[in-house]
Amino acid sequence: MIAIAFSFAANRFHATQWGRHVNEGAVEWPPSPWRILRALVAAWQRTLPEMPPERVVPVLEALAQESPRFHLPPASTGHTRHYMPQRSEGDRTLIIDSFVSVSQEQPVVALWPGATLSREQTESLSQLLANLAYLGRAESWCTATLVDAPPEPNCHPLVEASVPAGDWETTRVLVPESPLRLKHLCVETAELRRSKRIDPPGARWQQYVRPIDCLRGVDRESPTGRHVSGTRPTVFRYALAGTVVPLITDTLRLAELARRAAMAHYGRATGGEASPILSGKDADGAPLAGHRHAFYLPTDEDEDGYLDHLNVWAPAGFGEAELRALARVSTLNAGAGRAPVTLAFLGCGHPQDFEDSVPVFRKALAWRTVTPFVMNRHVKLRGIGEKRVVDGPLDQVWREIERRPQIDSRLDRVEYAPPLTLRRWRKVYPLEFHRWRPGKPQGGSAFNACIHFSEPAAGPIALGFGCHYGLGLFMPLPLEGG
Repeated sequence: MIAIAFSFAANRFHATQWGRHVNEGAVEWPPSPWRILRALVAAWQRTLPEMPPERVVPVLEALAQESPRFHLPPASTGHTRHYMPQRSEGDRTLIIDSFVSVSQEQPVVALWPGATLSREQTESLSQLLANLAYLGRAESWCTATLVDAPPEPNCHPLVEASVPAGDWETTRVLVPESPLRLKHLCVETAELRRSKRIDPPGARWQQYVRPIDCLRGVDRESPTGRHVSGTRPTVFRYALAGTVVPLITDTLRLAELARRAAMAHYGRATGGEASPILSGKDADGAPLAGHRHAFYLPTDEDEDGYLDHLNVWAPAGFGEAELRALARVSTLNAGAGRAPVTLAFLGCGHPQDFEDSVPVFRKALAWRTVTPFVMNRHVKLRGIGEKRVVDGPLDQVWREIERRPQIDSRLDRVEYAPPLTLRRWRKVYPLEFHRWRPGKPQGGSAFNACIHFSEPAAGPIALGFGCHYGLGLFMPLPLEGG
């Protein structure tokens, strides 16, 4: 048996899957055996040129005789963007540097169960590993060592009838062919381009099975790990990322996608059952009363006009099944040519767990809308002669607050608010917001409002039509432009 542990000093593994463009963002996970062997050859020829081929080639041949198993620690994905200069002055091209984020304290372990080395060959491999500075791109600094007692592998080559029980997915991994030829490991990318090849000679694609959530972060297996209270969590919080993140005016669209994704994951895990907490409907499909089910609240917390977080809040609390469904939501696909949105789990708990750092969960005397309040009912005129307004816009805000048991502070006054002002003094008007759901009744007029309490009221506060989808969301004052 041969087992090698790779620890990434910068907590990142940078490597694009072979044959994919760097801007596709397709990360390689696990590290391919082909890449590992090429890294060993590079370490040999650059740092140990005095070591004769007779000591190195047998080691490489032993590693090429079988496709290794892997132990993959908890990991997630990320990317940075760089605008690189071109030949023409002033021209720039976008390069997306995608990577796997993995703790250096939890190494990736590659395991060859049937491979054996002599004592001299083991010493040669140890020397090569000691001189291995990186794996993947040059910024993937790593240390590599032989281990005697490797952890149980959770990523295997896929052969007939080998898929274990549980939730798994397949991925293509580039592996060396056997018998191995050293010259194939030394082929440069430029040479492949000249010969119009994508796959290098001496390599083949092998299907591997890996845990379906292997790139969904440390806490996704146990989503309750970050909350400290003993009762059922009521908040599940994500950060948003993507090549194009949604505008704040697409709040309702994003919330609708998040609700669908959470319900789909819940249904797949429970044999088609529906969660009243996630869906807002009872077993007969009737809407729940009392606003105790999930609010899907996208937020723009840096006030740049783009949504950067998603907060799912259910006053009734999430059960274990709901938490696991929410933990599996990692991508929202809007379709119709729109870029997908990636969700990164930040934590779950209760509003008080986040009030120091997240505005929507704070306590405040005064609040204003950051998404418009949309009326549920039409304004009416009553009386004989001089008509009086019934169910006016501000009256509807009063009534909404009176019907929310979660808001236990006394309301002093309600008033209209000016348009929301973002950074760089851009104003966003209520009519710019998407305010209807496909196939559902439309809401009424939309406006901005301020509410003032006699004592601090705790958030979140979302009122009116579409409040479970982020409309009518209030933030504490003072707020720039408020």
